[in-house]
Amino acid sequence: MGGRTAVVGDDVFAMPGWAEPVPVLRVERPLPLVIDLDGAGLSPAFVAEAAIRALRGGPSGVLSLLSVALPGRGSFDHAFDRSGAVDPGPGLFDARMLAAATRADAEGREVLILTSAFPALARRLCATTAWADDVIVAPRGDDIAELARLAAVRTRCPGGFVAFSGADEGALWVRAAGRQAAEPGLVDAVAPPVRSRLRVWVKAARLHQWTKNLLVFLPLVLAGRAFDASAWLMAAMGFLAFGLVASATYLLNDLHDLDHDRAHRSKRHRPLASGALSIPAALVGIVSGLGLGLGLAAASGPASLAILSVYLAATLAYTFRIKRVALLDAVTLAGLFTSRLVAGVVFCGVAGSAWLFVLSMFLFTSLALAKRYGEIRHLAPSGAIPGRGYVAEDGPVVLAFGTATAAAAVLMVSLYIVEAATRQAFYVNPEFLWLAPVAVFVWLGRIWLLCGRGALNDDPVEFAITDGPSLALGLAVLTGFCLACMRF
Repeated sequence: MGGRTAVVGDDVFAMPGWAEPVPVLRVERPLPLVIDLDGAGLSPAFVAEAAIRALRGGPSGVLSLLSVALPGRGSFDHAFDRSGAVDPGPGLFDARMLAAATRADAEGREVLILTSAFPALARRLCATTAWADDVIVAPRGDDIAELARLAAVRTRCPGGFVAFSGADEGALWVRAAGRQAAEPGLVDAVAPPVRSRLRVWVKAARLHQWTKNLLVFLPLVLAGRAFDASAWLMAAMGFLAFGLVASATYLLNDLHDLDHDRAHRSKRHRPLASGALSIPAALVGIVSGLGLGLGLAAASGPASLAILSVYLAATLAYTFRIKRVALLDAVTLAGLFTSRLVAGVVFCGVAGSAWLFVLSMFLFTSLALAKRYGEIRHLAPSGAIPGRGYVAEDGPVVLAFGTATAAAAVLMVSLYIVEAATRQAFYVNPEFLWLAPVAVFVWLGRIWLLCGRGALNDDPVEFAITDGPSLALGLAVLTGFCLACMRF
């Protein structure tokens, strides 16, 4: 048989038994993706997050931040070089850049990091992430900086490249990207969907938690002023004031707990933790909420401002310290709920009930412990809740205290009916009030059964307003009180 030849590259090889050259089939690799770390890679929230972490660390943290920030970007890069592994999350890197890099890696593209200011950070990215392959360090310069960056990229990618389009579209190196126009969907197709800003703010402010503020209306109903329009107006002001201040403190809490929330199984989806809401926008929301809420309270009178100020102080104490103290955190949360009842008394100018306040403390302590018990159930045998004072071994103790306070809440409802409600003239048919302890018992029992099964949502309040049986039991309590007040 005659000899054949094979072509590899530009060379032709004779192969036994082959008669003519056979070209070798080439598989073309996608062009590499080049990301400008200096321009588009870092998240705009990077500096703000660094400042928040420094403030959380006290005076030493602030001094450490200043020592890094004042000398400029070079000092930041040295800090990255000393910091160990890099977390490629929304706090440090731009979300669109991460999406583009991840997709490029999945397509088999080489992902190259172009930088002049952060070579140490770029090298650490290559060492600690799956999608970063190599670094292009462009020389620093002023007048010829763009030419130098283009030369560095072309030297590393002689066959062409694709530029990350989130960078400055006018940059010389971006305009020189090979086949960039033919592949416009690389970034756009993987960019996170743009959600309604209103929806983001609703979630960040946790407007569903405003249902807690309905407690402000309860004292005026129990005091027999359910048909007093002026009392309802004052209660509505209290409801709005508490809601605005509470939303501001939720944002402040999320800023304080950014790192812990990102590591949490469900809290990582919160707007700040996920990057859907920027830190500067959150700061504006905090200032606005506090200013409007305290202003409404001041317009209602000194006593109203005082109770809201106490609530704010207790909330800040909880955020910065008490939340990390086991059991005390649950009692504090119950106190914050009870403060809404006290606010209803103050805003509406009605008489308070000691029975109501004690019931509130037992009820909401039980719900707070239910939330903690649910979190403990998801821990490893030797784990701990991030940012909290609980470990896996605390489960039986939390369960015992939680069910005990639930039973005490049912007892308080019963004692209120026996000792106080039957003596109130506006309860014409007090026997209907016995629907309340039955409904409270069934509801709290359901909460703890679901906790034991690991089926309870992280937040019992959010669960209650979306759970059909819970809403039905709440309606039963309301019906009982209405029937108790009606003349037949």
